[in-house]
Amino acid sequence: MVRVSVASIIRGLVFSRPFIRGCLAEGVVNYSALARLLAEELRARGISASHGAIKMALVRIREEVVESERELKAKLKRVLGSTVLQLQSDLVVVTVRKHAIMARLPSIVKSMEMARFFQILQGVNTFTFIVSKESLEELLRNVGRDDVVEILEDQAAVILVSPRDIVETPGVVALIASTLYENDINVTQIVSCYNDTIVLVDAMKAWEAYRVLETLIKSMRG
Repeated sequence: MVRVSVASIIRGLVFSRPFIRGCLAEGVVNYSALARLLAEELRARGISASHGAIKMALVRIREEVVESERELKAKLKRVLGSTVLQLQSDLVVVTVRKHAIMARLPSIVKSMEMARFFQILQGVNTFTFIVSKESLEELLRNVGRDDVVEILEDQAAVILVSPRDIVETPGVVALIASTLYENDINVTQIVSCYNDTIVLVDAMKAWEAYRVLETLIKSMRG
């Protein structure tokens, strides 16, 4: 039987919770309060550990957390600092049952080549299309209206075009999503396509989303 140390368990808990990791890195944690919180979680898992042992583990882990956060922020800064924004307005999201699409793909691809904006997402039971408003009627003719699950109109896409390093940089999409959340902007869809990140929002929030992300990007260029 392999025995795992309390310090190792605490490290796993800390690194699996971004908000705790961030507070440790910024030095704004009450170690005693956090130790009590983690002690309760350990007890729920049937693990016994003293308050002092947990607190000591947290103190020792902090330096590792600081270095990890420093490296991550440097990577995020390089990627987002080199990112540029684009905005596509007048978009529609169409969700269609999967079985209706497979035989119609050739005609869908043909219309896709001529469209101003056209994205296809495949789910387990459905396909979701994000298309420019002027392409909607042609898409509906191609897929058949009877198999349409939902049509969501009045959408806009903020497109972040990043350097190739985004593929190997953790946390970029999480930072984008959390920044929009903190500014009360709901994300309808978020699509990662190689070095492009496409964030779909309600058209009424499009310019606000653009401004918020532009501010985030500019903050990474300092």
